[in-house]
Order: sequence, then C-alpha cells, then structure tokens
Amino acid sequence: MPRLVDGDNLLGTWPGRSRAAADKRALAREIDAFTRRERRGCVVVFDGARPEGIAFAADTVFSGPGRSADDVILARVREASDPRGIVVVTQDRSLADRCRALGARIESPRDFRARLTGSGGGEKPAREDDVASWLETFGGEPSEE
Repeated sequence: MPRLVDGDNLLGTWPGRSRAAADKRALAREIDAFTRRERRGCVVVFDGARPEGIAFAADTVFSGPGRSADDVILARVREASDPRGIVVVTQDRSLADRCRALGARIESPRDFRARLTGSGGGEKPAREDDVASWLETFGGEPSEE
C-alpha cells in the first residue's frame, strides 16, 4: 500500500524539526531509506517550490507556486486506480477527511514517525485523539466506559 506524506505537516508535528530546506531534505532522505527497507512506495509532498541547489530523493514532490501540497495529495488519491490502497500521512483534519471520502486511509504523523525512526508505534493509541485513527485502521467500535 503506497503512502503519500504531507511533508510540511509531518515536520510541523515533529519536535526539534522545522520546515527549513535542510529538514525537508533530511526527511526526504529518511523516507527514501524507509521506502527501501519496507519495499513499499512512499511519496513525500511539500508546499511551494523546490529549493534550488539542494538534491532531494526521487519520490519527493514540491507543489509549486499557486498550488498546495494538499492539492497534490488529493489529485494523486483521485487519480489512483484503487484509492483504498493509499495511506495518507497527515494530521490536517480537512485533508484527512477529504482523502477518507475518496477511499484512502489515514496514518497519524506520530505513528509514521515511530515507524520511520524504528521506535515502534505501539499497537494501540496512546492518546484519546488517536482513537479514531486507530479504529479506522484496525476496525472496531469505541467502548462506552
């Protein structure tokens, strides 16, 4: 199942990281290595123009002027032959809702970071706001406790 990563959103939720070109490049390289390890396609999409003079991994996309990374991600989900086979990594609720409506699954940045860094994401949600994402991924109904 290929992943589409909302790169700026992921960096914005990552303590100690910024949306600077150097952090974007580092993230793209980490995702490239992760993709090779997992043997599963993964495209990271950033807002704006590609910084000049900086090389990025092959599966790194910049939205360009006048278009957002959200627009690029949504277009790729729409164009997919099977949107249900796509996982979108974002914490942007609006983007997540639109991708879900098209059939894609959503993975939280926290869970993806754990997978990316090898720190294990755990098998169940650690915070209450992760429950909806967990239930969507693994199924089930929330308990009424």
